[in-house]
Amino acid sequence: MNCLAARFASGRAAFGSLVIAAGFGAGGLFSAARALPPEQVDQAFATVTVLTPVTAAGEVRALKDVGMVAFFSPLAADLFARNWRQRQPGEAEFRVAPLALTTFEAAYLAARQKDEALQRAYLPDPAQIPAVVGLLQQQGVQPERARTLARQQPYVLCPDPLVRITPTAQGADRGASSRTVVPCAFSFTTMALLVNQSNVSAKRPTVLKAYSLDEMVRFLSSENGEDARNLVITSPIPRPASPAQAASPSD
Repeated sequence: MNCLAARFASGRAAFGSLVIAAGFGAGGLFSAARALPPEQVDQAFATVTVLTPVTAAGEVRALKDVGMVAFFSPLAADLFARNWRQRQPGEAEFRVAPLALTTFEAAYLAARQKDEALQRAYLPDPAQIPAVVGLLQQQGVQPERARTLARQQPYVLCPDPLVRITPTAQGADRGASSRTVVPCAFSFTTMALLVNQSNVSAKRPTVLKAYSLDEMVRFLSSENGEDARNLVITSPIPRPASPAQAASPSD
């Protein structure tokens, strides 16, 4: 934790680079001699975007009796907004905005400096819950426990064994080296299609496994291989095409 404190003291820009590891309970994850540097752990989450409640001015907002919330799909935000309006009848509009997960974590950690009791919640895409429940059961989790876990938090889905993709350069770029990508995603459909394609020529069947964010951080923080370096998690939320789309009311 000394490293974490040093990063906090070094200013706002450096503050963000440790937020994923810190927010998901680093607790000694970086003590291994061969662990990836915290900056590289964060890099795997650099493109992951979530939705979060904001004020009319677009500032990240903590909700009364809830804390800060990250939604992993528009549907998750909409369902929460409907329930929230029922509990808060005086609130006419519930606004959300897309935000990088690392930025959300930085905002949460900064807010906790002022309020240590501040809570934080990650709400998964309801459409992914049935698939995650099934995958967790295949991984040995009891049915009731699997349902509880799948509702409580989002899960990253990765092929097992991992699939390595190296894009083929075209035209003038032919001959240039291409980066190998190890893909994972929050979407079952996206990863199931990839697994099906992989199994066409695979010597051993590829399956999907579900990993919590904490498990993903632990893997990345303890591995120093190329797979860990090249792992890319597809964002559950598209980035806004323009600043005008950055904040919008949730239905």
